[in-house]
Amino acid sequence: VLAILFPLIFQNDYYTHMLTLSFIWAIAVYGINLLAGYTGYLSLAHAGFFAIGAYSLGLLTVKAEMNFWPALVLACLITSVVGLLIGVIALRTKEHFFAIYTLCVGYIIYLVIDKWDGLTGGVRGLIGINAPGNIGPITFETAESQYYLVLTFLVVVIFVIYRIVHSLTGRTFLAIRNSEELAQTIGISTMKNKLTAFVLSTFFAGLAGAL
Repeated sequence: VLAILFPLIFQNDYYTHMLTLSFIWAIAVYGINLLAGYTGYLSLAHAGFFAIGAYSLGLLTVKAEMNFWPALVLACLITSVVGLLIGVIALRTKEHFFAIYTLCVGYIIYLVIDKWDGLTGGVRGLIGINAPGNIGPITFETAESQYYLVLTFLVVVIFVIYRIVHSLTGRTFLAIRNSEELAQTIGISTMKNKLTAFVLSTFFAGLAGAL
């Protein structure tokens, strides 16, 4: 309720923009918490997946001139596919080896973005990304409308994460975190569930980056 009322009470674009960014970071944090908090695997490539989501949407809208909404969906899917490919290899390691591997992956993503100037714009980045397309009479040109758009996504993400962690899948993640060996002995496919958590984590990172 406070979040809904905030732009109406404090009519300041700077404050609204800062809270919008906070909501975006919160979506990314929900993603990493699903993997690190509930499954027990700390990925240091999370910021890299955030960047993949951001640059995917930027490239699709600026260079491919795609509408924002299909570009948003594609950005999340691209990030998830990259996460799947990396997760298949990364999750064969454990503990600090997993952290080191994902740290290297994150740095490689940074190098690709920084050095592939022709594609990503290098240090200049991408210029001219349009605001989200209209949904009927609803437009997203102002700071307030973008604030409510991101807030809506955050509320949906909170609901989805809540349903995941309170489901059988969520309890499986907790079992892996508490004792992976014990989880295996009672018939849990640890690799499959770890990979599911990893891909879901990258999906939410990609969503946050695109937003």
